[in-house]
Amino acid sequence: MHIFGLKFNIVNIILATFIFGQGDDYTIFVTEGLIYEYSYRKKMLASFKTSIMLSATILFIAIGMLIFAKHPAMRSLAELTMVGMVSVVLCAYLLPPLIYKWLVYAKGKNRIMPITLWNLVKTGFSFTVFLVCSIIVTLGGFFILTIGGKARKNKLLYHNILCQSFKILAKWMPQVKYKIHNPHGETFNKPAVIICNHQSHLDLLYTLLLSPKVITLTNKWVWKSPFYGWIIRYADFLPIADGMEQNIDKLRAFTDDGYSILVFPEGTRSPDCSIGRFHKGAFYLAGALQLDILPIVIHGVRHVLPKQEFLLRKGEVNVFIEQRIVGKEKKQTEDLELLNIAKDVRKLYQKRYAEAALQIETPDYLADKVLKNYIYKGAAIEKAARKSLKKHKNFVEQIAKLPENGEVTIQNIGYGEYALMAALAKKNLKIAAVEVDLDKLEIAKNCADVPENLVFVHKLHENESHGK
Repeated sequence: MHIFGLKFNIVNIILATFIFGQGDDYTIFVTEGLIYEYSYRKKMLASFKTSIMLSATILFIAIGMLIFAKHPAMRSLAELTMVGMVSVVLCAYLLPPLIYKWLVYAKGKNRIMPITLWNLVKTGFSFTVFLVCSIIVTLGGFFILTIGGKARKNKLLYHNILCQSFKILAKWMPQVKYKIHNPHGETFNKPAVIICNHQSHLDLLYTLLLSPKVITLTNKWVWKSPFYGWIIRYADFLPIADGMEQNIDKLRAFTDDGYSILVFPEGTRSPDCSIGRFHKGAFYLAGALQLDILPIVIHGVRHVLPKQEFLLRKGEVNVFIEQRIVGKEKKQTEDLELLNIAKDVRKLYQKRYAEAALQIETPDYLADKVLKNYIYKGAAIEKAARKSLKKHKNFVEQIAKLPENGEVTIQNIGYGEYALMAALAKKNLKIAAVEVDLDKLEIAKNCADVPENLVFVHKLHENESHGK
């Protein structure tokens, strides 16, 4: 109104209240359309928008005709209606879809887990702690290494500060616990080529907090990071893009000083927790430097911070330090032999990760993940899912009775909380989930985390003809 020079009076103030109410209704209708599409994966928003446009057009024409009235009070009603209806329709069309789709979609697909205010707060807090630690460690590097010189004791001091900073960050990360499993008593006193599966940006955090005497081979882009580029340089981490052969002499100098070399043999983060193909570089390095291979298996980082997104979630990280693989005496190993070694070690990782997942991914561990499949689908659906999980105590007893392999059928699944939990906890068990209510079945079927071992079946009432 200020832009178009319209003035308030007692009459158009009343009309403005009415138009504001219309705007509330329009945004509610648009949000309901968005919820329906997210819940059932069926197009509905266009129909809601058409209804809104018809309603707005009728009001726009009916009162907008007063623009031709000679009385200024009547004209002000028309002017306010024109400005007001255009404003509320634009707001309803633009703002709810923008916000809602940001919460539940990423790059046109359902988010692994929708964004919540609590996740935003946790991420903001953790990033602040990370930023503060980065500044302190960077300043420490300047004073210790730039001014103090790059003597051995100064380098070790800096690596100790870096290691302690990672421990602080891991400890202060809200709702993310971590455990170190070291059954073989590894001390990291003897240099080795440390290899680790790669699922998240957090992998580096949970490996570097294990020991200060670790040098990492990183991607080139890490060196250009505004947050930790200088830290990488001060810590003598090397870009893997330069090639293993070119860095052998530098790495040998580090291992002679007692440092281990950390390599992620997959080369890139896994998007789905699977163990990707291992490249031969780490195994070539172990042979060239006459070092043992020290496998580390990490579980949980992808659940906490997946590759596709950058928001922290509730979870638990488990770090398993495996037994060393003693290196060979000869310095040169043929490419074919290196590839075979990489395949064998990858099989070891697949086995250990599967064992860890079977042990860790219990119904209690998966409860938050299951519940997040039902938020933003309407208050009644979310409330029902929460109530079901609470009432049955995350279905711990029911799932414990299910076999590990084979096939089972679950009847009357409702919104599918139990079936989804069972399929996620029993990855090798094929589950057929049956429901009479087609609406509930569609809600269950369209959850973002439905795994391949879970299929849904619509069961007709007995008095209806049988069909799929």
